[in-house]
Amino acid sequence: MRILIIGSNHTWRMEKGTERALKRAGHKTLLIDDRRAARLIGRKLTQKWALSKASRFKPDFVILSKCLGLNLETVQTIIDGKPNSMWYQDPQWYKSTYRPDVAHIVAVGKLSQTFFVSGFEAQWKALGLRAKFLPAAGDRDIRPVPQKKRFHSDVAFIGTGYDPARAQLLLKVAKKYDIKVWGKGWEEWRKQLNWGGRPVEGKDFAAVCSSSNISLGINPDRAKGGSNYTSDRTWMVILAGGFYLGHGTPGLTEMLREGDHCAWYKDTDSCLAKIGYYLENSAARERIRREGQVFVREHHTFDQRIHNLLSGEAFVNPLS
Repeated sequence: MRILIIGSNHTWRMEKGTERALKRAGHKTLLIDDRRAARLIGRKLTQKWALSKASRFKPDFVILSKCLGLNLETVQTIIDGKPNSMWYQDPQWYKSTYRPDVAHIVAVGKLSQTFFVSGFEAQWKALGLRAKFLPAAGDRDIRPVPQKKRFHSDVAFIGTGYDPARAQLLLKVAKKYDIKVWGKGWEEWRKQLNWGGRPVEGKDFAAVCSSSNISLGINPDRAKGGSNYTSDRTWMVILAGGFYLGHGTPGLTEMLREGDHCAWYKDTDSCLAKIGYYLENSAARERIRREGQVFVREHHTFDQRIHNLLSGEAFVNPLS
């Protein structure tokens, strides 16, 4: 099929990963980065540019992301009469429809035939969308790399510092264990968290995961109450050779098995205890690291998700 994707052209974003998977499956694709175009040529010209590109490409199917660079009329014209779906991976913002960007996403989602969302699907249904759960995913090209000393720590965290609750947990970890944090926004805790001073992507991301004993996952405070939500970073960390220790919500613990694919904590005390246990049990840690990578590569990459995006079928948990 000829498949049009509207969203980010950044190498490690969902839209680009989806495009690579579609190409591997034999589809012809066109990716329109609407937000980048709006920054470069302005919003008004972006509408004409996107409509022209879509018209010339003649897609058989359209996959939508946030479409924040497009007017609703433009989106409607592009998808009119064509099978389509939307995939939204920041579902914890369902309470913030007063924000113009979230309101726009809701409006675009209502235009789509299927609104796939990586968590909180009941809350999005309550907003009037045809919501179905589809977990985030990782790119199958993400792989472990040789360990590098400058990326090593007993505990690593990759993510932004915008959520104070994350910082509070990490500060407690830092009091007991060797930690290193990567990402934007950690200036306030630079010394306590041994901040790397920058985000990591690509080979550097893989080097952090492969070189650290434990890669910690912390859901943002805004995601409290989510059963099956997790970000794409969970899958990316495991694919990159990381031993993943994450917050074990009821839905997530059914998608990745404790002791086989990763480890889970429930609160700060159990997080600290699990870190101590797995630092002392390197054989178990390395086995889980290997088995987790095999499982995620088989079931949780974009290559598996494109079936749902194109068919509109709901996600089926391979462990169910």
